[in-house]
Amino acid sequence: MRYFVFFLLVTALSVIPFFAFPQQKDYAYVSLDTVYIKHDTLDWSLVFYIPHNCRVSFVDKRPDSNDTKTALSVACAFTAQNLTSVVGDYVCSGNLVENTADKETGYCYISPSELIIKSLSDSSDFYKKLAQEHKASYFQQMLLLKDGDTVECTVFRKQKPTFRRCLAIYNNRGVVIESVDRLTFEDFANAVKSVGIKDAIYLDMGTWSDGFVRLKNGDLFSIGHLKYNTKHQTNWLTYIYQEPSKVRTTAIRNSNKRRPKRR
Repeated sequence: MRYFVFFLLVTALSVIPFFAFPQQKDYAYVSLDTVYIKHDTLDWSLVFYIPHNCRVSFVDKRPDSNDTKTALSVACAFTAQNLTSVVGDYVCSGNLVENTADKETGYCYISPSELIIKSLSDSSDFYKKLAQEHKASYFQQMLLLKDGDTVECTVFRKQKPTFRRCLAIYNNRGVVIESVDRLTFEDFANAVKSVGIKDAIYLDMGTWSDGFVRLKNGDLFSIGHLKYNTKHQTNWLTYIYQEPSKVRTTAIRNSNKRRPKRR
């Protein structure tokens, strides 16, 4: 009898810690990876912001940095000269806002299962409508890389070196890449290309570079260099926590794949 009681006691003690100290849950965070590149006589350094357990989206309301479900937030499309509207057409959660006065060279379509970066002349209207139908995201920006080739910048009058940032498809996922030093648009495009990236779209930077990132240890810190136009920002790219069961392992499609058939 005493051996039976002893067995029950040992069993109970082995089970209690399992319930008292449950396994740590998945959460939203970003890992950082700095890549140093030597190209002829030029030295480039890039920071990769790689979100985990997150879903990316385009939003036109300022994200709350106190929300622990948000792992990353950066400026996205350009803000118009009136400082109140977004340059180019965009779709937030299926809602279309059109700006026919200004257009860009590329666009990005984002849904739970796809992230597509293409030229504005390539199926743009199709994906704009698809974003409306599926309550997804769509925004216009300057293309940085298309199918592994750099895209000429025709927006900036002068190729003045400054800090740069982009959204890129890297290892079959969407990551944000930022230059450590001031680069021209062309040098930044070549630096991103040098690490093997095929498709990338520019993100607003310059004096609109304010953003924040949440690390694995829970620390939150602001990123960006020139932030004096922060109060005028009109749109953001955000990475929000998504339950692992809802995160698809094949979430990103390269831009050179065939577009889905219209249903």
